[in-house]
Amino acid sequence: MSKRALLTMFFIVHLSRYFYIYPVKMIEATSAGHWEPIIVGFLVELCCVWIFLKGLSAFPEKDIVDICKMASGTWIARLLLIPLLVFLFLNLNITHSYEMESISIFLLPKTPTYFILLLYVIPLYIAWKGYEAISRGGIVVFICVLPMVIFSLISAMSNFDFDNLYPIYETRLSFFKRPMFYSAFFAHSGFLFLGWVKMKRQFSFRQAAPILGILLIFAISSVYVPMLIFGQESIIYFRYPNVLTSDTVDTEWVVFDWLPTFFVIAMIAISMVEMAVTFWMMATLIEKLFLKKKRGIAVLLVGVLSYSFSCYLDNIDTLAKFSVLNTFLCFYSIIGIPLAIILMSLRYRRNPA
Repeated sequence: MSKRALLTMFFIVHLSRYFYIYPVKMIEATSAGHWEPIIVGFLVELCCVWIFLKGLSAFPEKDIVDICKMASGTWIARLLLIPLLVFLFLNLNITHSYEMESISIFLLPKTPTYFILLLYVIPLYIAWKGYEAISRGGIVVFICVLPMVIFSLISAMSNFDFDNLYPIYETRLSFFKRPMFYSAFFAHSGFLFLGWVKMKRQFSFRQAAPILGILLIFAISSVYVPMLIFGQESIIYFRYPNVLTSDTVDTEWVVFDWLPTFFVIAMIAISMVEMAVTFWMMATLIEKLFLKKKRGIAVLLVGVLSYSFSCYLDNIDTLAKFSVLNTFLCFYSIIGIPLAIILMSLRYRRNPA
C-alpha cells in the first residue's frame, strides 16, 4: 500500500468525527475562545502520534497485536488490548448513533431506526474484504465527497456575523474543568488505526504532522462556521449545528433543492469508510486474540454486537452514561497504548533477540 493511500485514510478517519458530536462538545466546553480547547486537543494528539509512530518504527511489518504478543505474551497482550477493543466498540456505536439519527430526521423520517442501522452491512462487508479494499474505497470517497464538504462550509460564509466571534479568547481556560472537553478527545483517536497497518517502513511523523495541520482547519471550521451564523447563545441548544448551518444557505443559486440533505449524504459516505476501518480493527483484535484464523466469525460477531448495541442506544440518557466510560477508555487508548508500544520498542531495541 502506498504512503498516499495511508495518508488519505488517516485524513478520512479523522474528518468523519468532526461534524456531529465534536462541535457540540466544544461549544458546551466553553463560552468563549473555542479555538483554545481545539488546539489543546490537537497538541495532545501530536504528542501521542509521535510516540506511537516512534514505537511502531521498531517493529516493521508487524501490527499492534503481534507487537504485544511478541513483547509480553498472549495473556498480557489481552489485558492491554481488551480495553482498547471496548473503546473501539463503544466509540463506533456512540458516535455513529448520532449520524444514523440524522438519517432518520433529515432523509428517512418514517423509517424505523433498526432498519436504518442495517446500513452497517456495507462497512462490515468492506471490513471483511480487508484493508486494501477499505483504502481503495476511501480514496474514491476522498476524491468525490471532500469537495462536497468544503462546498457546504464555504457556501455558508455569506451568512457570517463576525460579532459572534467575540470574545476571541478566554484567559481563565475554564474548559479544563468541564467534562465535555475531555469527552471530545474521541475525535483525536483516529491515529490508532496505524497500529494495524503492516508496512515495511512506517510513514514518519513529518508526513503525519501536516495532515493534522489541515485537519485542525476542518475542526475549527466545524465549530466556528455554525457559531458565526447563529451565535453562542443559540447554538448551545443545537444537536446538529453543521446540518442546520447548511439550511441557512440561500438555495436559489444552488443546484441542490435542499443543502442539508447534500451535507448529510456526504458525511455518511465518509463515515462508512471510518466504520469499515473500525470494524476491521475490532475484527482483527478478536481474531488474533481469541479466534485464530476465523476472520469471518470475528466480523460476524462484531456486526451482530454493534447492531444490537446501537438499537439499545435509543435515548440521550443512555448515550450519556456510556459516554463517561468511553472517555476513560479513550484516554487509555490514545495515551496508554502509545506509551506501552514505545516502552516495548525500547526493550526490543536493547534485546532484539
